[in-house]
Amino acid sequence: MGLTFRLDNIEEPDLMFAGNGKAKDPRIGMVKYGPRTPEGESHHVSMKIGLIGDSSSITEIQGLFKLMRERILPKKSRVSQKWKMPFPGLNSESPLDTSINIQKRWREIIKNEEIEKIVDSTSKSEIMEKTISLFENKTDIIYGRETPPDVIIICIPNQIYQRYASASSFKQKIQTEESDLHNRIKLNSIVRKIPTQIIHPNTLKWKRTQDLSDVAWNLAVGLLYKSQKGHPWKLAEFELDTCFAGISFYEERRTGASRAAMAQVFLDSGESFILRADQVEESIGKYRNHLTKEDAKNVVNKILKQYAVVRGSRPSRLVIHKTSNYWEEEKSGMLEASSNIDVVDLITIREDHPLRLFNHKCDYPILRGTMLTPPGSREHYLFTTGFVSVLGTYQGYRIPKPIVIKPDEHTSTPIQEIAKEILAFTKLDWNSSHFCKKIPVTIQVSRSVGGILAEPEMKKLKEIDPHYYFYM
Repeated sequence: MGLTFRLDNIEEPDLMFAGNGKAKDPRIGMVKYGPRTPEGESHHVSMKIGLIGDSSSITEIQGLFKLMRERILPKKSRVSQKWKMPFPGLNSESPLDTSINIQKRWREIIKNEEIEKIVDSTSKSEIMEKTISLFENKTDIIYGRETPPDVIIICIPNQIYQRYASASSFKQKIQTEESDLHNRIKLNSIVRKIPTQIIHPNTLKWKRTQDLSDVAWNLAVGLLYKSQKGHPWKLAEFELDTCFAGISFYEERRTGASRAAMAQVFLDSGESFILRADQVEESIGKYRNHLTKEDAKNVVNKILKQYAVVRGSRPSRLVIHKTSNYWEEEKSGMLEASSNIDVVDLITIREDHPLRLFNHKCDYPILRGTMLTPPGSREHYLFTTGFVSVLGTYQGYRIPKPIVIKPDEHTSTPIQEIAKEILAFTKLDWNSSHFCKKIPVTIQVSRSVGGILAEPEMKKLKEIDPHYYFYM
């Protein structure tokens, strides 16, 4: 007799937009109802945008914004791409009810001689520090003027980018062993309390690299979130009084040995907060993805404290996502810190697994939301990518791979509910308008923010800003 596997189909979660309108796709929802605003009410949004870049990139980004005022159709393709919704434009008549406000006083042009002084440097570390200093000075000039913008776009000059870029990469990271340009810019954003949007030279060459409608959609959504300091959509079904947190680990640059834990906390209101835990002990030795009992206790206490600051009370349910199994020592610390919480769910989420499922009835891959559970196993395999029925298509190009969900033995919430929550968190990336990502933001964002927190300059900040729009 063969083994019997359990197969579940997790329902696609709804998102909520302006006027409490619901849709499953971010683009469809924003076009039909409009993006949510921090006030929760629909009104016209004028995004005040500052610009830093050389004359060429400033001209190109202004040209892009001019095109974005009107409707932009997707590129024609020999392959049906039903999810490629036209960009509706940024103007007072657009369904997005959003426009861009660019004024000369919010613009700082990087001169050729300033670029030459940087690229003539002998080492990449020196180039990095001079570039950071240049962007800091330009940001201070813009921010120091009367009525500063909501967000500053920083266009990396092509001459500087080419000192780091390789021909094989579309968006090469600009970094040295000691620092990363993207992370340093975001750090300055936190210090100066003004969100930034980084534009690589290749992004402005959309004619040869990307679909302009996709560029417009993603740029508009990111700027809208940063300028309004509020999410354009939230989850429609979010259990009240539940606190979700993603815990990640990173090593501080330069020292290498220092390890710290970081958590991103999500509330039912749709808000999310970035937390940096205290430096953790290294008593577990080489296993850097685990916490001592005391460190685990401190991390959870910090999560619950932030929740209480915002909500005025403790949650009735705490859900923690982590990429490694929960060792008895760290589980003991977490449960002790949350002893007055009714329900505590400890979930391990891992990426790729060799399992593949095929749909023998049609040419499309497995349905997104399909979850397979082997008999007697505590591991569940959830396909967060695959055929999306609401779009009538599959957005990928390769055979979908599942993520692994493994609830700890202490977890009491049904796996179907846990899986639906994880599936929902793949749709909360406010730096993109795509239908979903493969990894839930509780894990994905924690990793990307960890790189920023790892910068040595972060040590100078006693308290970090908890708002995600400074980090993305």
